[in-house]
Amino acid sequence: MARATEATISREGGEPQARSRAAPSYYLSAFLDNFIPLAFVLILWEVVARLEIIHPALFPTITEIFAKMWELTLEGIFLRDVLHSLARLLSSVFFAMIVGTACGLLMGTSRWAEKIIIPPLNFFLAIPGIAIFPIVILWFGLTEKAIVFTLAFEASLSIMLNTWGGVKSVDASLINAGRALGADGYRLFYKVLIPAALPAIITGYRQGFSRAWRILVAGEMLASIGTGIGFRIFEARAFLASDVMYAGVIVIGVLGFLLERVALRSLEIFTVQRWGMLREL
Repeated sequence: MARATEATISREGGEPQARSRAAPSYYLSAFLDNFIPLAFVLILWEVVARLEIIHPALFPTITEIFAKMWELTLEGIFLRDVLHSLARLLSSVFFAMIVGTACGLLMGTSRWAEKIIIPPLNFFLAIPGIAIFPIVILWFGLTEKAIVFTLAFEASLSIMLNTWGGVKSVDASLINAGRALGADGYRLFYKVLIPAALPAIITGYRQGFSRAWRILVAGEMLASIGTGIGFRIFEARAFLASDVMYAGVIVIGVLGFLLERVALRSLEIFTVQRWGMLREL
């Protein structure tokens, strides 16, 4: 009996241990799957640059680019630009998540709100985000407010659309089951609609973040406010500092990848994937 109990405990405790042991191998595999193709591209870039098929002033080697990146980091220039860009991005996405989620939930639960909001929503989604930036500059001038407002507005559109779609696609059987179990009004909204729509809502967060990140760089180039990765790239263009331009582009790619995979992917893991609403990737 004791042995049977020990065996049962061993089986019950073995699965989490196996998962914990499998987790490092999963992340290592994911890292290698992403790193190996990028490493191949970087090596190919280095070879082509050293052959000088393209003039070195226009196509520097990867070693020169990373050396310049390290130099600017030691001088504190890149760190300052990254911090300013991240502050603009995160503040704008934070406001977009609040406004976009609230409007999307309202649209999904109210036919009147849906009829009023959907036409202008589709209209603004068809307009490239950077196209409205000059108009916003007329309102706020070449300031931080112009960039943050544009990013928040554009990100909220994607969040709003996905939240609305998530609420509208909730299976009617779930709603009926919730009502049968006594959930009504606020409890039905909080315990059934939002959890069921959460995968689509988080997808909207990811799309809104990507939309804001792309517009951020262009906005910093146009606004010329003195700081930010986009400003640094645009300034380097005037002095034909191609190594600084390429270094800025690499930083943009790395930061965007890390924020999307670390922050937003982690949110997905700790919510919908953990609850079994999304299969493990």
